[in-house]
Amino acid sequence: MKRRSLAAAAAAALLAACSSGAKDYLSYSAGSEPHAVASRIADAMRQCWFAGDAAFSGFIYAPEINSYSGRPRILILRKGEPGGLPQLVVGAEADGRGSEVKLFGPLLATASGPRIRADIARWSAGNTTCGA
Repeated sequence: MKRRSLAAAAAAALLAACSSGAKDYLSYSAGSEPHAVASRIADAMRQCWFAGDAAFSGFIYAPEINSYSGRPRILILRKGEPGGLPQLVVGAEADGRGSEVKLFGPLLATASGPRIRADIARWSAGNTTCGA
């Protein structure tokens, strides 16, 4: 009986997630316009991740700040594969109150995922310090 109710609860949760249009990305709010927030995040990435941090030594970053679409983004790619699939995408777009910062990609599922989420959340909020 207990197993059936657990299965029913799991099925209901899955159905609710499907019908609610579950997001395939994380998002954070930022109080500044997209270009400014993307520039701030790119600068913090350069300083905190790509200035000698071993966790990001196998990657390069490609800021696309001056986007004609009005949606600047930063791509994290494997070193030696500049035309390959991004391992992390961080984009910013206007949302009426400032910007919505969206991030997605396989790097979020690695051991660095929690740090990436924490850093992007902090940088989106305006704090550009490096995490621990």
